[in-house]
Amino acid sequence: MKKTATLLLALGFSMSAFAQQTPNLVGTWNGETNDATIGEGRIYPGGSPGQIRFLKEKISYKVDKQEGRTFSGAATIKGNSITFVGSLSGDLSSGAIATKQGTTSFKMVDPNKIALCFTTTTIDPANKNAGPVADCHEISRK
Repeated sequence: MKKTATLLLALGFSMSAFAQQTPNLVGTWNGETNDATIGEGRIYPGGSPGQIRFLKEKISYKVDKQEGRTFSGAATIKGNSITFVGSLSGDLSSGAIATKQGTTSFKMVDPNKIALCFTTTTIDPANKNAGPVADCHEISRK
C-alpha cells in the first residue's frame, strides 16, 4: 500500500509537470541595466578606446506578439528601439532573445519578473572603439 501511494504521488508530480502552461509574455516589462562595457558604441557613446565603464540605464521591453513558445517585440533604451525575437526553452521558464546587437539568456523568476543576461563582443562593428558589453538585470511587468 505504501509503495502504491508513493507511486501515485510521483505520477501526480510528473503529470503536473506535463500540464505546465506556456507563460504569457505579452506586455511591457521595465527595469534597469547593469552594464559593464569597454569603449563606446551606438547605445553607450562617449567612451575612450579600451575604457572600462559600469553603466545603469532604464530599459523597457514590449512583447507585442507571441505564438506558443516564440515571441517578438522591441526593447527601448536611451531612446533607441531595438527589435528582438525570442524563444522559451522546453522547461517553459528559461530561453533566449536575439537582436542585431547580441544575445540575451533569460529565466522567469515568477509570472511578472524575468532575470536576463545580455552579451555581445561589439555593438558596432563599423566602430573600432566599440567594445564588448556584459549586462545582467531584472525586468518586471505591472
